[in-house]
Amino acid sequence: MKRLLFIIVGLIFILLLVGVWAYFLFFGTPNPPEGEGIFSNFNFGNTTDPTVTIPEVIETEDQLITDVASPESLRQLTTTPVAGYQEVLSDGDVRSVRYIEAGTGHIFSIDLVSGLTERVSATTIPLATKGVMTKDGQYALIQSNSGAQADFIVGEIIPENETLRNFALPDYATSFAVTDSDEFVYTTPNGSELIAKAYNPDTNELRTLFTIPFREATIRWNNTTAGPHVVYPHASSRLEGYVYTYTNGQVTRQAASGYGLSAVGSEDKLLYSAQFDNEYTTIIQDMGTFKAVASPLTVVPEKCSFITVDPTIAVCGITLTEYSHLMPDVWYQGNMIMNDTLWEMDTQTESATLLVNPESATGRQLDIVGLQFSTNDRNLYFQNKLDQTLWVYEYLPTIESIITDSE
Repeated sequence: MKRLLFIIVGLIFILLLVGVWAYFLFFGTPNPPEGEGIFSNFNFGNTTDPTVTIPEVIETEDQLITDVASPESLRQLTTTPVAGYQEVLSDGDVRSVRYIEAGTGHIFSIDLVSGLTERVSATTIPLATKGVMTKDGQYALIQSNSGAQADFIVGEIIPENETLRNFALPDYATSFAVTDSDEFVYTTPNGSELIAKAYNPDTNELRTLFTIPFREATIRWNNTTAGPHVVYPHASSRLEGYVYTYTNGQVTRQAASGYGLSAVGSEDKLLYSAQFDNEYTTIIQDMGTFKAVASPLTVVPEKCSFITVDPTIAVCGITLTEYSHLMPDVWYQGNMIMNDTLWEMDTQTESATLLVNPESATGRQLDIVGLQFSTNDRNLYFQNKLDQTLWVYEYLPTIESIITDSE
């Protein structure tokens, strides 16, 4: 009996609480005079007074000021992830660098003189993951999404209304880049092969460059449409790789092979790394004679780019450490984070020069990828793999070395 009474009293108490809550919910909200709020009075005065100064809001999405006048040679250009970038020439002179914002596909331009950053295209390309732009800044090729769901959009920038005039690339692209002649080059699957093509957005001309006899290929595109373009199977420490180069449509099998092989090349030299006796090793090979020598430093070729004025000089992001026998897989998978310094590699004299230590210069750890030189080699642009931000290093070829092969 007592238990039943206890339950009844409890139910009555709960009903009372629900009734009080309902009253305040529907009838308890104060009805302030028209135009007045119900927030606390912080003694700000009458905010409708015309003498109150309202600060101007700067639309930071459209305009930012980037520090381009800093005396430091290494500078961060963006705080947001980028999908692609290109230094743009104006009247034969370098004036700006444009970048594609990852995720949105919006395109921004950084004036290299004033530091002003402006949005030049507000057309959204959903899930933009990678992109390239022509050197005149007029066209962009942007990948939306990834894998089998990927779309490839060619856009013409319309500066007057900050839009892209878009149309789809006629093929699915497994790899793409832009050349100095403002042509988009890409590979597309065809059965068990890959066909390399060049597309000119100005003339709408599409032509075939060469055919790769396997589909799972990595292409390190040359800055010219003619090449040489360096081709090798996707690198894995469990698979043996080998290198082809394509020049003017003609293929040459290079004397380079090994497990986990990846490579980068110029007209004169090939720089490749692979596993030899369970040790990740870098080799310098002459393109003409096939003569091969050991590099003074171990590099990941994806972190290297040859300069344009001298095909024997490469600049690389290098972490001075012992590399795993599982390279480069562990780096691809994100299980190894590198703390790179920038080095100039002279493949002719087999020597190297330290250019800058980013951690000492900026206090930031950089895992450097996507190195891209300006036309005159003055600026080197790259991304930090850790956050996909864009950086620039003012580079002037020194050719001097502090590490030699004899040391």
